[in-house]
Amino acid sequence: MKTTRRRLLALAFSLSATPGFSWPGDLDPTFGNRGKVVSDLGALEEANAAVLQADGRIVLAGRSGSSLPDAKLALARYEPDGALDPLFGTGGKVLTTIGSNAGAEALALQTDGKLVAAGFADEGGSLRFAVARYDPGGILDPSFGSGGTVTTAVGDSAVAHAIAVQPDGNIVTVGYSMTAGNFDFTLVRYDASGNLDPTFGTGGMVVTDLGGDDLAQGVALQPDGRIVVGGFSSSSPTSTADDRFALARYEADGTLDPTFGSAGTVVTGFPGRIAALALLPGGKILAAGEASPAGFGLARYSSDGSPDATFGMGGTVTSRFGNGTVGAFSDAAFALAIQPDGRIVVAGRAQPGYAAPFFGLIRYEADGSLDRTFAPCAVVMTPFPPVGSIGSHATALLVQPDGKLVAVGDALDDFALTRYVGTGGASACEPAAVGKATLRLRSDVNTRHPHLAWRWIGASAVVRSDFGDPTDATDLTLCVLDGSGALKLAATTPANPCAPNELCWHATSDAYAYSGVGHVSGCLDGLTRIGLRPGAAGKARIRTQGGVCGLGVPSPPLTSPVVVRLQRGDGPNCWEATFSNPSVNDEKRFTARSD
Repeated sequence: MKTTRRRLLALAFSLSATPGFSWPGDLDPTFGNRGKVVSDLGALEEANAAVLQADGRIVLAGRSGSSLPDAKLALARYEPDGALDPLFGTGGKVLTTIGSNAGAEALALQTDGKLVAAGFADEGGSLRFAVARYDPGGILDPSFGSGGTVTTAVGDSAVAHAIAVQPDGNIVTVGYSMTAGNFDFTLVRYDASGNLDPTFGTGGMVVTDLGGDDLAQGVALQPDGRIVVGGFSSSSPTSTADDRFALARYEADGTLDPTFGSAGTVVTGFPGRIAALALLPGGKILAAGEASPAGFGLARYSSDGSPDATFGMGGTVTSRFGNGTVGAFSDAAFALAIQPDGRIVVAGRAQPGYAAPFFGLIRYEADGSLDRTFAPCAVVMTPFPPVGSIGSHATALLVQPDGKLVAVGDALDDFALTRYVGTGGASACEPAAVGKATLRLRSDVNTRHPHLAWRWIGASAVVRSDFGDPTDATDLTLCVLDGSGALKLAATTPANPCAPNELCWHATSDAYAYSGVGHVSGCLDGLTRIGLRPGAAGKARIRTQGGVCGLGVPSPPLTSPVVVRLQRGDGPNCWEATFSNPSVNDEKRFTARSD
């Protein structure tokens, strides 16, 4: 009799899945493999830029080579569903040799559909600005430069990082040049045929010293023809220790605009490196990049270059994932997009814990506050399996006419894309039963190590399929948000089958567990144990813990209410608990039961 009842109860669970919730920020299952695409062009690749063509096709630009010091400029085009477009180049790919080593750092789409890529080429041991123009099918345009390409020497070495096509067809490229060891903002303008424009600067070139080692990485064209350039100024181009967000604005002829900042330039006190720019209504300028020492950094400026104090805190915003590791894989923003409703989406590299970085996206309200309707965790982290030491990062971001978001970059030395739902209202996550969920946080103040433990017991039934399959394709993200509106923690456990000496997902008799197999020398994300168990209302359980492997455990005291969520990466399901009345909330610990 008991066996029969258990079978009937299990059948009831299988037929009564929790409601599906839809969030902007969900991976789009109609794109590629459950929202992800990875393309090996035949060597080692990195994608640095992307454009969206009028027919919905997506073009990526970067470089490809057996080793990056001898790479070729690389393009790839994808159909709207993420498949490589066989009508573009050879099987969807184009490789262009310029000098002994070349790559694209930026890409622009002309009004006639032609593609213009800008970056660098090594000619005779010296890096030069390089520009290549292609027809819409990926064939070099013989009417541009020499057979479709142009290189320009500026100083001892120069690299273009950004590009913009002016309404008259002139092409503005922006980057840096180095002369006698000093780096400076550098602009080069070409006419529609690829010739240097003699009406711009000196022979088509402008070099600006902002007082340090100065590298430009973003450009935006104002409607009045003025050119805004963003980057950073530092005492050293290879160290981020004293980087500062920096801007310059130029008249149409390349002279500095004296009405902007100090004689045309702005070097702010905000530590970091601008990677992307956007112009806002009223002439305001939004910059995004890498905050120093780690984090997504945003700054908004008034039209005269002064900080806009109505944005964030005094004009700036810094957001971090997990522990935001300082170093080669620290959190950093590389791309920026403004949605039609004014919300700000930033993409880049998220370092949630111990090892590999992931694609990371954060959406903000127009005033710089975190948009908590964007994904259950207000941020999105997307790993590409198998997750190793190389990881992935997003370098470009597109907003489709239907509102979907396409993030572009590289994963495991290949071109990579993801597409996300970009619009729609947020819905509620599955709540915990009243008083049944618990949260314990321990800071590293006077303790052996920081620690997080969260237990969730559901107010509604949960079935096994709600959890997806973490051993195959379901990434799960744990996040902590506090009452101030700040993201305190986000950590993603990537989907992966178990292997010896690793922390990984494995199937259990109930559902799934994340734990170590054999001797574990490290962990990917800072989380060390997760247990998922379906069941009826009051019986379904989730347990998580972490802290010893680099997890950025939030330091108490925290502002109530504190919300903890677990989000499924390849589906609409999420689970949450709210903690408004902690029993302990001091500099050492936060302990609470759910509302």
